[in-house]
Amino acid sequence: MANQVAKVYTVAKSQEGYKEGYSNGHWDNREKYAAQVPGMAWVSAGGYPWCALFVAWVALKAGVADLFPRTASCAFGVDWFKKRGRFSAYPALGSQVFFGAGTGGTHTGIVLSYTKTTITYISGNTNANGSPEGNAVLTKTISRKSPYVYGYGLPAYAEGITTADPALKGKAGYHFATQASAPKPVKPSGSTKVITVKAGQTLGSIAAAAGITLAALLGLNPTYKAHPDTVHVGDHITVPAKPAPAKTPTAKPTKKLNPPTCK
Repeated sequence: MANQVAKVYTVAKSQEGYKEGYSNGHWDNREKYAAQVPGMAWVSAGGYPWCALFVAWVALKAGVADLFPRTASCAFGVDWFKKRGRFSAYPALGSQVFFGAGTGGTHTGIVLSYTKTTITYISGNTNANGSPEGNAVLTKTISRKSPYVYGYGLPAYAEGITTADPALKGKAGYHFATQASAPKPVKPSGSTKVITVKAGQTLGSIAAAAGITLAALLGLNPTYKAHPDTVHVGDHITVPAKPAPAKTPTAKPTKKLNPPTCK
């Protein structure tokens, strides 16, 4: 089974480039993630910042929802990890990085890799031009010594977590490394494939096109079970891979009988 960090990485990177809604000349903080995270629909409905929500959505889709805080508040996320004794000043693969001097309540994302001097992370509700008006899911690299970096929440992954924190070296559940590369993305098994939802599609129509029941489709995509009528353009859905076309058996010719002849 693929490790949990790789699953988080795969889900997060699948969203790179996604942008929120745009109305009245401004990005409006209306995104697809809130409706898919139980109890968080109010975030999009109210047009609230969604960077912390994006992390919670990734965790849910990767099957590790209990390892991350489900919240729209960066400050709450910091407190959530601190209460569990899993907060560090050092980066770790798959950790939740928090930004903002003093409290870490300004912005958050997921660490994809780190060197001795930088971290590379992916986050939602951000932008490429430095404007305070975030609008997209993007990958960025920043200096580890930047005053903007507050710290890191370390999820308790089943396989352990790779961290640069020397105080955690040799402790159970931690793997020490001064620098670490991004994990390899998880590839879908040969029996399934991942499709991207298009305009007009529903889970019912996707199931019908795949030749399976809606119940079977929900079995492959358990995060939709609570809201099977909610699917959005750009969502990634797992469906059965189409089997190879069956070969039509070739009928063997029957032996031709010679008609009897008179001698």
